[in-house]
Amino acid sequence: MPEDPLVSRDFFVTHVSTVPANRGKTVGLFVREKALASTLVAAGTRKPHVVLMVHGGFGPSIVAYDLRYRDYSFMAVLARAGFDVFTMSHTGYGPSPRPLMDDPCNVDAEFQPLLVPHVLKELSAPRYPFKLVSSRTEWDELETVIRHIRKLRGVERVSLVGWSTGAPRAGGFAALHPDEVHKLVLFGPAPWFPGEQPPAQMPEPGAPTLLQTREFLLHRRWQDYVRCEGQLEDAEVCNAYWREIMAVDEVGAGWGPNGEGIIRAPNRMNFGWRANLARIEAPTLVLLGEFDNYARRLEAWKGLTVEHRMFIRIACASHFVSFERGRHLLYRATQEWLARGAVDGAQRGEFLADVEGRLTPSPAQISARQ
Repeated sequence: MPEDPLVSRDFFVTHVSTVPANRGKTVGLFVREKALASTLVAAGTRKPHVVLMVHGGFGPSIVAYDLRYRDYSFMAVLARAGFDVFTMSHTGYGPSPRPLMDDPCNVDAEFQPLLVPHVLKELSAPRYPFKLVSSRTEWDELETVIRHIRKLRGVERVSLVGWSTGAPRAGGFAALHPDEVHKLVLFGPAPWFPGEQPPAQMPEPGAPTLLQTREFLLHRRWQDYVRCEGQLEDAEVCNAYWREIMAVDEVGAGWGPNGEGIIRAPNRMNFGWRANLARIEAPTLVLLGEFDNYARRLEAWKGLTVEHRMFIRIACASHFVSFERGRHLLYRATQEWLARGAVDGAQRGEFLADVEGRLTPSPAQISARQ
């Protein structure tokens, strides 16, 4: 039989920005679609299962979900399983708009020393003394992109996958628009934000841009939490991840100390996560690595009230489980949940996944049954 190739295309969705620094301006939000050719052909006669993958705080969407390294593309795995898969970049990331972020003076004061003296001669007050984006502006962007995708593919609902800060983005949208969301998968979810309400002053004082160095990302946030033999199947994936981030941000690639580049991300005004968790109606799967700031991120699971929900603790996994051995369980569980609303036949409850991806009920759940 002839091969059924993967088809990938990039495009921009027109959006009237609600970001305070860009308010009222028409911008283009970057979107990538990936699907089997047969899925796209069939979309003309039957509605596909559409999935939108929502990125986190520092990892751009096409790096987080479509890494061009071996078999580490989450998008490709879902696409080969027959899903029509999309990912988008919010304002401040990837090819989407980065208003005011190219000015190094607009970097938050905590991170400006990383730019002195090779980019900035000296520390400087921000020319735009406010944070850049908010939970509200990101939900607005999701609304625009999701409604474009729904119209494009003729579907009533889409499923959402969110990693890290992508969880409150996706979960918040699901709470606000329950009629547009089919299922949710949240992995490594952000813990509750300090504030539930929008800042009293909007935009909140601060600066538009945050930074993260290669050493901080790859070591303090990732490799310091690689604690099991075989957890990181291929150490080169860390370098591939960094290279891809630099490839989508030429400005950041030129700012870093020692010529190694630096990650830029928008300074955000986050709110509403705790309340939104309780309002989610879509069947929700939560996955969390045992070395991923476990106690705090578990707050997201505990905040859910929807009856159709399932939690999996992944053994020997960090916040970057999608690039570790645990990705095999993550990929499989996501496919099964999106397709059937169950993993290994279970539709709800708390489970432990061992290093081979085998699920067993958690001790707490066993006790509850007795």
